[in-house]
Order: sequence, then C-alpha cells, then structure tokens
Amino acid sequence: MAHHAHERTELVLDALANLGRGLDLETALNQISAIAARLVGARYVALGVLGADGRIARFLTVGLSPAQVRAIGPYPTGHGILGELIRHPVPLRLHDLGEHPASVGFPANHPPMRSFLGVPLRVHGCAFGNLYLTEKDGGGDFTEDDQRLLEALAAGASVAIENANLYEEARLREQSARANDEISRRVLTGCSPEEVVALVADNALLVAGADTAIIALPEDGHQHLVVRAAAGTEAKRLVGVMLPPGGTFSSIVLTSGEPIVSPDAVADERTQLSFDLRHEIGPLAVLPLGGPGGTRGVLAVGRFEGRIPFAPVVVEALQGFAAQVAVALELAEHRVDAARFAVLRDRERIARDLHDLAVQRLYATGLGLLSLRRDLDGDHAHRVGRAVDEIDETIALIRTTVHRLQPGGARTRQEDLRSRVITEVDVATGPLGYSPQLRFDGPVDSVIPSDVAEHVVAVLREGLSNVARHAHARSVAVRLAVSDDVVLTVVDDGVGIPGDVPHSGLRNLARRAAELGGALGVGPGEAGGTRLEWRVPLDSA
Repeated sequence: MAHHAHERTELVLDALANLGRGLDLETALNQISAIAARLVGARYVALGVLGADGRIARFLTVGLSPAQVRAIGPYPTGHGILGELIRHPVPLRLHDLGEHPASVGFPANHPPMRSFLGVPLRVHGCAFGNLYLTEKDGGGDFTEDDQRLLEALAAGASVAIENANLYEEARLREQSARANDEISRRVLTGCSPEEVVALVADNALLVAGADTAIIALPEDGHQHLVVRAAAGTEAKRLVGVMLPPGGTFSSIVLTSGEPIVSPDAVADERTQLSFDLRHEIGPLAVLPLGGPGGTRGVLAVGRFEGRIPFAPVVVEALQGFAAQVAVALELAEHRVDAARFAVLRDRERIARDLHDLAVQRLYATGLGLLSLRRDLDGDHAHRVGRAVDEIDETIALIRTTVHRLQPGGARTRQEDLRSRVITEVDVATGPLGYSPQLRFDGPVDSVIPSDVAEHVVAVLREGLSNVARHAHARSVAVRLAVSDDVVLTVVDDGVGIPGDVPHSGLRNLARRAAELGGALGVGPGEAGGTRLEWRVPLDSA
C-alpha cells in the first residue's frame, strides 16, 4: 500500500513538472485530463471550461471515441451534476451519481456511469472550470486519497493554466501590435480600401487563431452586406457573396453597431450564421466597423465547432482591426470627396476660361467678319457669311459644354448594374417566398457596357420569374461574373423544366445572347433542379 501511494505521489510530481514546461493552453488542458485519468484510475474524464456567462463553454473528454462523442450530441452546458459543481465549487464524491438530487439523467447513446468524483479548477482565485471523473477502475468508489491527489493536481494545473494564459496573451498582443503597425502604414500611404480589408482579414485570421475570417460591407443604397475580403477556409468562394439581409449575426451587428461574441454559433439561439461553410462554425466573433449609428460593415471571425472560444484579449485585438478598417474606409471616402472637389474646381475653371476667353474672342471675330462682308462681292460675301454661321454654331457648342461643366449641369450617372441586380433579387423574394443567394465576381460595374447591362437585368428578371412560376424550388442561387465573358447563372433545386410549359421566354433569352455573340445554356443542376447560364463575350460587348 505504501509502495502504491509512493508511486501515485511520484506520478503527481512528474505530472506537475510536465505541465509547468508547456505554454500552450490547449495542450495543457488535454494533459490535465489524461493525467487525472491515470492518477485515480478513472475510465472517463471530462474537463469543462467555464465561459463568461458561468456556463460550460469548452468540454474536453478522455475515454470516449470521436464516434461516441458525435453520437451523444452537443456537449453539456452546466445542468445536472455538472452544474452542481459550478454552483458549489467544492469537491464532490458520489457512489452513484444517478442518485443525487441534482441528477437529470443521460442523453441517448451516453455510456452508463455510476461512481463520480468532481474537483473545481481555479485560476488566480477565479473559477476556471471543473474536472469530472467517472467509473473507477475495478467498479469501486473513488476514495478520499483519490480526492486529495486530484485536488493537488488541480492546484498545480491552475499554475500551468495561468502561465499558458499569460503567454498566450503576451503573444497575441505582440502579434496584434505588429499587424496594427503594418495596417496603419498601409492606410497612411494611401492604399486602396480593397488592399486594407484584405490585409485585415489575413491578420485577423492569424492573430485570432481562427479557421475563417471575412469582412463584409454594405452595397451602396442597400442594407445588403457583400463579402469584400476573406481569409482561411473557402476564402475564394466567399468573396463576392451577398449575405442574407436579416436575422443573422452580421445583420444584427450592422444595425446595432454592437459586437456579438458567441462560444457556439450553432447552438446560439439569438440568431444564425450569415455565411455557409462545409464545416460548422462554433466560436464566433462579429464586430462592427465603426460605432453605433456609423457602422460601415462587419468583421466576422470563426473557429470550427468544438474548438475553444475566443478569449477577451483576442476580441480586444479584433476590435482594433475593425477600427482600422473603419478608419481606412473613412479616409478613402475623404480622398474620393477631395478628388471629386478637385475635378469640379477644374471644370469650373475650364468653363470660366471657355466663356471669358474662347467665346468672347470668337464673338469678336464673328463681328469683324460681318463688318468685312459689307465690302465684298456676292460670292466672297456668301463664304464669309457661312464662316460667321459656323462661328455661331461653335459658340453654341461651347456654351453647351460650359453648361455641362458647371455643377448641376452634368448628366446624372445611371444606377450601377450591381445595385440593379440586387433590386431584382429583392423584388423576386416576394413571389419566391425566400431570399435568393447572390454572388458577384469581378468588376461588374466598371467593365460591363450599359447596353449589355440592360440585357443582364432582363435575363435575370425572366430567369427568377421562371423559377417562381414553374420550379417549385426551395432555394435559388444567382451569380454574375466578369472575366473574358459576362456570365449570368441562375441555379435552383426545383423540379426541372416541365414539358408542357411554353419555351418562348427561353427563346427570348437565347436571342438576347445571340445578338451579342454569346449563347444560352439550360440544363439540370448538379443537385437537381435547373441551371440557366447566359454568356456573352466581353470584347464583342
């Protein structure tokens, strides 16, 4: 017995020494769980890390296979026996945890557990989490010696956790300071907003240790958010995607100007994610670019489900990045305003010079020719008269140009194509009963000519109308892309094209494409339904 006790003491000392060498929090937490299992001979061990709300925000397990964890479902948040240790942070040892008044039973597919030992973990005097051990080897109960050993491990583990937290905080502050310096230099040297938002997305991903990061900005004249920069998982696919207009983390942050930080976005009842990924996002932080009443967009950073939530120091660093983007966007607006003012000032100067110099000189020249014509014979007088008429026409043209150069005289710019496409999608939401997905790729506003833009809007309107009338679809995705070609794609998950439906609308769309040297393709989508692709070459457009 004494020899066994000595071995266990040696195991505790070795464990504490190993814990003291590590500086990574995730590694330290997994080591604590594994050491606890060996130390007291427990089949199952769980370590629950508490969040800011006092509930379990992170749950690590030993003894359960990944398949068992998936079969059990979402990890607990602090009910039953686990919550008892949160409410009363003192060691708890039970012969049969099912007999305790706080027990609420096990979820489906959960292995049976009887004997129980729980010990709180405290870091710097504050509750950090709890160690939960069940099923003592040999089928007996956990002993008082087990409890004391586990309390000793918990005391040493608190030091390791605090060291890891301090190291992580110092590393994050150093990384965020370097990133902020680089971003500030780019902003002050006049980099475009596109370069700045891309740089911030990359740095936010790195500093936060995240799996995905996006920056979404509202479209001009709309409350729709469009992803302008992305980093991490599926970054290329996300850029250009339009996010749903309401009921999402991003839309709420854009409207309120207040950040949202969630330990598990999947289970969060407040709202839903505003972007779809092939992996579920758990911890999520969405921050406004600017404050309430002046929000210019959102920065959203996420980790995959099951990873540790974002620490306050990470959120603080992300807020600094969001502020940098807001400053860059505001400076860009001021530069555009300054450039516009300079153009207007030059236009006024040119208009004034044309009126005061060119028009007056031409007018004086015309008068001189008129006086000269009186002394000329018929043919020469006729030629001089014609020259005077041309001078009058030139003066009229110059005066028209002067009018257009003056403020308010220029022709109003037509609404850009991107806004018109968004408007068509919004209009289609009513007949469809849901909001279509929308994505832009390439400079659709600056490259597509106005006559082609008219065709694009008409084709989109007809395509969405066909989906609403005939497809019986539950979703539809719209994509407008520009490279060597202008490509408009409308894909739905409906029943396909019925044989008894007139195809006159599709023939009109094909004719529009043929007029511009392009083609219309209609066929089944990858997952069923219908895929409509309208393509015209950009050079011929």
